[in-house]
This record gives sequence, structure tokens and C-alpha cells, in this order.
Amino acid sequence: MKLKSTGLKFKNLGNPPTTIQTPDNHISLPTQVLAVGSVGRGKTFWITNLLRQLKESKCMDRIFFISSTVSSNLKLLQDLDIKEYDIYDPEDPNCIAKVLKSVDEMRDELVQYREKLKLWEKFENDLKHADPRDLDYLTTEMMLFYDVNTHNFEPPKPPIQGNRNPVCSLVVDDGQSTSIMSLKAWKKLCLTYRHVGSYSDGSPPIGLSIFCCVQNYVASHGTEGICKATRSQLRGIAIFSAGNMAEKKFMFNELSAHFPIEQIEKNYNWVMAQNPKSKHDFLYIDLNSKPCHPSSFRYNYNDFILQDQK
Repeated sequence: MKLKSTGLKFKNLGNPPTTIQTPDNHISLPTQVLAVGSVGRGKTFWITNLLRQLKESKCMDRIFFISSTVSSNLKLLQDLDIKEYDIYDPEDPNCIAKVLKSVDEMRDELVQYREKLKLWEKFENDLKHADPRDLDYLTTEMMLFYDVNTHNFEPPKPPIQGNRNPVCSLVVDDGQSTSIMSLKAWKKLCLTYRHVGSYSDGSPPIGLSIFCCVQNYVASHGTEGICKATRSQLRGIAIFSAGNMAEKKFMFNELSAHFPIEQIEKNYNWVMAQNPKSKHDFLYIDLNSKPCHPSSFRYNYNDFILQDQK
């Protein structure tokens, strides 16, 4: 077959996408990651360690946590500096709305800072050209910057160092069989997570990465498995040794929209064969890998699995 150009061209008319710089060998953000495995496999351990590394790399600022078993993971939460007011019960029908409200408040705080910064820059410019005997430049707005402790005019302090968008994530742990999985707000968030914390001026939104730990990929009841809204928006999945053959077949079949099902099965079986006695090994599949990554498949996330060349 041959092509004949129409001469037509498209251009991007929307807002610029949210892009968050992460270390080369880490995943891209914002993202939506699912960890699937039976109890005791280490799903929470892996995700909290991943978030810890992202925090240490200065690319994760605030973490929200929704869990019905939070009391058993207090040490993990302390290491991630997750505040008590950012922990929610999955049975709370307003838990998602509360998280989104917090992100919007962070956005509004940043907008207010940037407005104050404009006033400060104008004040500095006026001060350079002002006659010391003329105090007209000392407007009411400028007096907001006067610090009674230092007796100086001080610039506004940014809520996030670097005058940038905060990087936020939401962890849903042991949410299966709870009300959150059937909430319309949860399903909508799974579809719109990249647009959370949008600005009225068209600036890139804050976005909210989602990390979800479940024991079953699908199930017969609505609150048991993962809804289609979540599964269709995945950017990464960690598959631990769990589930029956029918469930794995269904999961691999859905993931075959990204990779041949034979390739997925081959990588999964290879991972499970490395240490048959281990309960914690898993295959990580990056559905949005960076150009610098040598493979979209990883062994326990830490090692890329180099694919056989045809």
C-alpha cells in the first residue's frame, strides 16, 4: 500500500500536559499503578518503598492514604511523613471529595502566592526608583510584606519550594470489598486523575497519582474487583503470585492491548521461576515507560527484564 498526503496538519489546542521530572529509572508521574496479589505478598511494602524513593528524590510532596487497615501500617506512614489528617476511611462516602478538596486548596494557596509575588516584584521596582522622602510607594498592599520581627519588608514565601506545582499521590490500600470501589467519585477520579487541581488560566494542572493495592483483579461482585474505569487507565501494574488461572487469563488478555499476551505470560512465568520459594516476587509492567528504559518489564521493579531479540 502507498500513502498520498492530504496536506492537512493538526496542532495542539489544549493545555500543556502535566509533566513531573523523576529519576531516569523510576516511573513517570502522574500515574495510575495497580498492585495485585493475595494477602501477605508485599504489595503495601513495595508501594510505600517506591513512594519513599520518590520523596527522597524530591518528586513527591504530599501523600493521601485511604485504608481500612491503617493501624497495622503506622510505621510505614510515619516514614512517608503522611499526616493524620491525610488518612481516610474507605467507608467514608466523601473520602475522595475530601482528597480533591485538599489538592484544590494547595492549588489556591499557590495561586495566592504568585499574585503576592507579582505585587512584591512591583514593590521592589518602585522602591528602586522612589524618592526616600516620598512614601507614596508604601501602599496598603505593600505593608502586607512588612515583618515586625525583622523590621524589614520580606518577599512572600512559596508554599512549595521552587514556585512549582506540588506533587501529590493517593494510596488506596485494602480498599477491596469496601464502599470506595463502588463510588462514582472514585471511578471519575480514575478517569480524570491527570486533571486534578486544574487552573483557570490554562496552566498545567497539579494531577494526582493513584497507587492501589488489591487482592483480586476482577470478581463477580461490584465491590470485589477493580472497575473498568481503573483498569482502562492503568499506567503500570505489579503482578504478584496470586489469583486463579481464569483471573490471570482475564488480566493478561486485557493487558494484551499493550503487549502480546505471549510476551506477558513469558515474562510472568520467568519471574515466578527465579525463586519459587519466595512469596514476594512480582512482575512489574510499565505501560508508560520512558524512552531511556531498556524494557517495559521489570523483576521486582528494581531490575529491567531485557527481552529476547527476534
